[in-house]
Amino acid sequence: MSKERIFIVEDERIIAIDLQHRLEKLGYLVCGNVASGEEALPKIAEQRPDLVLMDIFLPGAMDGVEVAIKIHNELTIPVIFLSAYTDSITLERAKLAQPLGFILKPFKERELATVLEMALFKKITDSRIREKEQLFSALLNSTTDAILLVGPFDEIVFINPEAELILDLTNSGSKGHRLSELFTLSDMESGEPFHIPRLSITQKLLKIGNLRLTNRKNNSFIVEMSINRDISFSSEITNMRQESTDSYIISFKDISRLHEMTDTIKYQTSHDTLTGLLNRNELAIRLNEVLIKRSQQDPNGVALFIDIDHFRIINDSCGTEAGDQLLKETATRIRNFMLPSDFAARCGGDDFVLVHIPSPGIDNTSSAKDIATSLLEETKKNAFSWKGKQYPITLSIAIVPLNSSFKTEHDVMIAGTQTVFSAHESGGNHFTEYQISGTPSVNRSSISEWITRIHEALQQNRFRLFYQPIQPLDPANTATKVEILLRMISPTGEIINPGDFIPIAERYSLMPAIDRWVIRQSFISIAKIRDENNSLSTCIFSINLSGASLQDESIIGFILDEAQTSQIPPSSICIEVTESSAILNLASASRLIYLLKEQGFSFALDDFGSGFSSFNYLKNLPVDYLKIDGCFIRNMDKDPIDYTMVQAITSMCKVLGLKTIGEFAENDVIIGQLRDIGVDYAQGYGISRPIPFN
Repeated sequence: MSKERIFIVEDERIIAIDLQHRLEKLGYLVCGNVASGEEALPKIAEQRPDLVLMDIFLPGAMDGVEVAIKIHNELTIPVIFLSAYTDSITLERAKLAQPLGFILKPFKERELATVLEMALFKKITDSRIREKEQLFSALLNSTTDAILLVGPFDEIVFINPEAELILDLTNSGSKGHRLSELFTLSDMESGEPFHIPRLSITQKLLKIGNLRLTNRKNNSFIVEMSINRDISFSSEITNMRQESTDSYIISFKDISRLHEMTDTIKYQTSHDTLTGLLNRNELAIRLNEVLIKRSQQDPNGVALFIDIDHFRIINDSCGTEAGDQLLKETATRIRNFMLPSDFAARCGGDDFVLVHIPSPGIDNTSSAKDIATSLLEETKKNAFSWKGKQYPITLSIAIVPLNSSFKTEHDVMIAGTQTVFSAHESGGNHFTEYQISGTPSVNRSSISEWITRIHEALQQNRFRLFYQPIQPLDPANTATKVEILLRMISPTGEIINPGDFIPIAERYSLMPAIDRWVIRQSFISIAKIRDENNSLSTCIFSINLSGASLQDESIIGFILDEAQTSQIPPSSICIEVTESSAILNLASASRLIYLLKEQGFSFALDDFGSGFSSFNYLKNLPVDYLKIDGCFIRNMDKDPIDYTMVQAITSMCKVLGLKTIGEFAENDVIIGQLRDIGVDYAQGYGISRPIPFN
């Protein structure tokens, strides 16, 4: 037997010596022997024995019970009482010290040995239990899970600090309360109340996720809940003994922050960070869902493609901060016209898409037109303000019904991109409805298919040149002009208009290659016309150049080389650039115009009036011709404001020494008005439709 250390507190000297001899005979080590309580406390604190044998009645101010209580509370050293007294008062007092045993004097050696052995064994067992309880208590108090110990009648027995925070009360304040008095649970998705289930005998553990816990002060948390009925616990933790097997533990893991982070990540992956609208990927997902659900009885809405006219000018001249602000204001304006069933996205740059799904029985297209009209009016009425200056802003809008002609969102995006481009080309500040072209394959093609088609058309020479006469309105003017136009030919021989493929080519940087094809083939065709002494041989040929080519420094050398190879005099060529392209690439455009004009080429500024219409730009763009945009001309025979605008532009051009060309001259009345105003040339179906080169 190991030599456990025992301390004796006994006031009768003879009994103390006898007891020490007996203990040593039994194999114990007596580490101290005192006769009073006052002596006992400091000695025991110093010696730290394994056990104390304590007489109850001691001389002095403190008897054995009082000393034992202090030893238990302050030193946690077990005590066995030695006493000849067994009256009820003495026994009740002795219990206060929670002794490991009580030996009645006189006692036999075997009785002493048995009590000591059992007491020391219990001490070891209690020590192990206490260690486990301390570990358990540390885990309960340090875990980030809220833990509730629940009795058989759903009453709270114990809660840890994390549960105190969530339930907003203390452990002592929660005891005895039923669960339903402290919090409620509901399903996160449905909002339906959730009641904690009773587990069956065989079911030991149940886990439930995504619940909303609301405490008595109406504070809510998103939690994951576990119910565990396979438990045992001690009275030291709970201050009460639970014998019922119906007791169980509930734990809540607060995942509110994780839920917020998940929502944030989900939001960021589906929304544009600048405007808060959906992004391109999320738009594609939702558009496809709309198309899948579409039925003949319910066409499922309309897509409005919305672009800011000349956004890049604001972005470049005022800075990206101004551009961002304009985008945010436009997004806010779009939101103001959305129904709860609608959704909108920013697809990049200044490109927005609003998918409008009106209530059943409402005409989709009519409702979309109302929205488009309101957006145009609101935007035009509210100029963009930046650093004390006002900038007029307009929109170009395409309306695309989501009917059965569209199979995927790619089809819708192609149609919208092409149609909004047409709105830009015709002056902006209005909406254009999508029209199915004469080539059904155009409407079924994806973006990747279009890119492949354009590449194949370049490689297989499946573009064709057309020309449209530009008629002088003054009989004395003999300088005739024609504009060279481009068409694509499908593999089956169908003619594809530029409005169907040019927007894709511009968006995916294919225009420089197309421009070079047009320049080379134009010079070849013009050379052939001149060799054959065709009636067109004396004309000035206008060739369009895209904004992307204006930024290509090698385009000047390419034009000069092609002119030299074909032996076409530069005076026979007029290069057309649109007003918006020239202004957006002002430095590049100015350089190209100056260098090529020195070689004899002339220049025309196309679509004047659809952009900023500022004559100040003409100081840096020394063009020879100014083409008045068709948005003013097509209705000038009916609209006096359009007539006055054409008149004003013509008058200013005469002062600047520029020749003017009126586009979209559709009838004799308009042609006559242009002649009366003094416009130099007219171009349009009223003069001639485009004609293919032979």
